[in-house]
Amino acid sequence: MAGFGHRQEPVLTISAYENFDLLIDQTAQGLRARVIRSLAGEATADFQLPFTEGELAAFFADTLGLEWGEEHGSTEEPALDVRRFGERLYQAVFAGDVSTCLLRSLDRAADRQAGLRIRLRLDRGLPHLAALPWEYLYAPELQRFLALSDQTPIVRYLEVVQGVQPLEVIPPLVLLAVVSKPQDAPALDVEAEWQRLRLALAPMEARGLVQVERLEQPWLSSLQQRLRRGSVHLLHFIGHGVFDESAGRGALLFENASGQSDVVPAEALGTLLHDHRSMRLAFLSACEGARGGSGNVFAGVAQHLVAQGLPAVLAMQFPVSDRAAVVLSQVFYQSLADGYPADAALSEARKAMAAAGDDREWGTPVLFSRSDDNRLITLPAGDARPSIEIQPFEPETMLVAAGPFLMGTDTPPSAESFEAPQHQVTLRSYRLGRYPVTNRQYAAFIRQEKAIDPPKDAGWFLREPPADRLDHPVTGVSWHDAMAYCRWLQAQTNRPYHLPTEAEWERAASWDPRAEGLAADSSGQKRAYPWGDEWDGSRCNARESGIGTTTPVGTYGQAGASPCGCEDMLGNVQEWTSTAWGTRKDSPDYAYPYRPDDGREDSTPAQATPGIWRVHRGGSYREDAASLRCTARSASAPDSRLRWRGFRVAMDI
Repeated sequence: MAGFGHRQEPVLTISAYENFDLLIDQTAQGLRARVIRSLAGEATADFQLPFTEGELAAFFADTLGLEWGEEHGSTEEPALDVRRFGERLYQAVFAGDVSTCLLRSLDRAADRQAGLRIRLRLDRGLPHLAALPWEYLYAPELQRFLALSDQTPIVRYLEVVQGVQPLEVIPPLVLLAVVSKPQDAPALDVEAEWQRLRLALAPMEARGLVQVERLEQPWLSSLQQRLRRGSVHLLHFIGHGVFDESAGRGALLFENASGQSDVVPAEALGTLLHDHRSMRLAFLSACEGARGGSGNVFAGVAQHLVAQGLPAVLAMQFPVSDRAAVVLSQVFYQSLADGYPADAALSEARKAMAAAGDDREWGTPVLFSRSDDNRLITLPAGDARPSIEIQPFEPETMLVAAGPFLMGTDTPPSAESFEAPQHQVTLRSYRLGRYPVTNRQYAAFIRQEKAIDPPKDAGWFLREPPADRLDHPVTGVSWHDAMAYCRWLQAQTNRPYHLPTEAEWERAASWDPRAEGLAADSSGQKRAYPWGDEWDGSRCNARESGIGTTTPVGTYGQAGASPCGCEDMLGNVQEWTSTAWGTRKDSPDYAYPYRPDDGREDSTPAQATPGIWRVHRGGSYREDAASLRCTARSASAPDSRLRWRGFRVAMDI
């Protein structure tokens, strides 16, 4: 994010968020909750914490297995469960006008098809409030925990001077793990946690969404050296965190060259990360990573890193079990790679933790942020995920990875086929239509664009496609029609669609990056046909099939698909490309080797004239095996509209 026959990627049902900023500060009488920004205006409510010290001690000790404060108080009182704790805290803070403001803001956000991000701002002079697990807020009116919904994610917002701009990243997201196990520190099974992290991220790594690295030496100097060598988007620390109450500062335990503890204060780590502009988030899998000082909210590691310029930090306010940690890491990173804002990605992870049977650990992670919208990473309009969410009229596209491939052949059937010499061409990543554009998809375009004539001799009545051929490739369209469709599709989706170049078409049809026995620097195995090197007429709609007309796209399925998953690339219909051939069919002006900068990809009005023929690829149901090869190429006048010619789309990345 999806297409037919493929597992759908996670779909972000809420694509926009409005902010609900709740500031909690102190008055002479007690505490005050102030809504300082929302869709329903401002509101205030005075309140007192709805718990005694004994109740807090019992809740932390019996429910969470922790201690509360220096004076732990009596634990003789019955412990609250997390729902009752969250409900009482909510009813105290979201009282009167504040509750009304929240509910009205939720309604107005829903009208805009948006979520409502609850940004909790705690006054710096109230660090004891930061120790409360606000992530357990439970709204009885909504009958749910706020943080367990991507409609109402909770983030602890830290006010800093410098703003945050999203970083556009073409996947993979680079995650750097620091796994620290000093010999003089209490033993932690960090290697097992590292293996669990790798296991959790393996599916995303295999699909090219995330690139996982481990810092070879968990030294601060090694981290600095790695950051100099290239961009890192996510830092994942596994190890010990400490907080020195007397010094009022938090730290992480790195290792030194002797394998002993190197206590790295938050200030030192913040100084290092501040200048690495591509760093968007730190994930601290360490105890006390979210703890602040009794006199300074920003004294903790997570809080200080945000104050020093890191857009967001995810840290733990309580210990977390191995099972919960695996689910948290996997779903959070997957959602982030799918383009979710950080707080929505955390909500997805919380839901997955709760669904796995966890009744309280989902409240352990805390997101500290200085971002206005927490969209720390944006994926480009033509993005590199294996599949993307599409609109009903939009063709499905398949990812074709960047790299070199061998175009053409040194053994063409004849000199007049113009397929030689074979030569290497390097392309950037792009997406190509899984199928040719169908009558159903083209109809959405033709109904809107009244200046474009409907397809010729293809069974269309006025501007409506034949009802029994909706999933057949659209035919009877000119090169100009296909170009107009791509421009329309781009305007409708805000994605960079275009007609594929013939190089893009051939790479997707013939290149096999999975071939065995190839050198690491190989350009990939060149296939004669999308399915392999031997002709098989049962894998495509060719003359020998005797059908004599088009077949619905996908009829031959994966049996006839290319390695990247594109189907119907040979037979069925010829497919227009953007590439110019020249003015004479028997002598192309643009011969091989293919060079995209020599004018053949110029589609300006001067070049898009009837005199400049355009390349089409793939052959049709009218042709036999001799003409249906991945390297076969031909051309026609751009205004020709034949009943056996259509097109498929491509998308830039």
